[in-house]
Amino acid sequence: MTSEPIRVFLVDDNVLYSEGVAAVIGTEKEFSVVGLSRTASEARPLISKSAPDIVLVELHMTGQSGLDLLRDLPGLSVRSRAIATAEEESREEIVEAMRLGAKGFVLKQTGPELFLKCLRKVYEGEIWLDGRFAEAVLHAFGTIQPESRGDGKNELSAREMEVIALVVQGYKNRDIAQKLFISEKTVKNHLSAIFNKLGVADRLELTLYVFEKRMFSPNME
Repeated sequence: MTSEPIRVFLVDDNVLYSEGVAAVIGTEKEFSVVGLSRTASEARPLISKSAPDIVLVELHMTGQSGLDLLRDLPGLSVRSRAIATAEEESREEIVEAMRLGAKGFVLKQTGPELFLKCLRKVYEGEIWLDGRFAEAVLHAFGTIQPESRGDGKNELSAREMEVIALVVQGYKNRDIAQKLFISEKTVKNHLSAIFNKLGVADRLELTLYVFEKRMFSPNME
């Protein structure tokens, strides 16, 4: 009995890299490369037509970036799960890629064995983060358990949940204040309370905590 291969679409303007990745994927019977594009604009109609299981997206392409493609992916293929790639890791870009729906991040210098493992895990519905930064994140967030005092002090209020939702969507303090009709000082007070309750240090850690714990649905627009 044979199962259908995991269908992968590659989007990268580095032809040498993408062809190398295609060759690695081609050595495994469980995978099949169904498309390869050099630009986000070229990839959109092809992804819509092929509806791949996995879309591997380079973040730093010329013209429209990989983030632009990630933003549009849900409308192109509901079934597709995205993995972002880059030569260097960036906290801000990883957070933004995840906010836009990416299920994984893998560095280009990752070896074939780990790379294929990433594809499998994301296909199975897991989140995959690569690199030293990712290891630190997974270690930190895998052990975070807000202290339970039994008096409700660590429970997030409705207002704090609203603030978190806006932070994750990229809004700054001033914008949050305007949307919620409160002062910037009040926003800062809410963030301080949120950080203390969840055990995170800053907005980036808060955003990653939200995704790790799946506090909100993927589409919060």
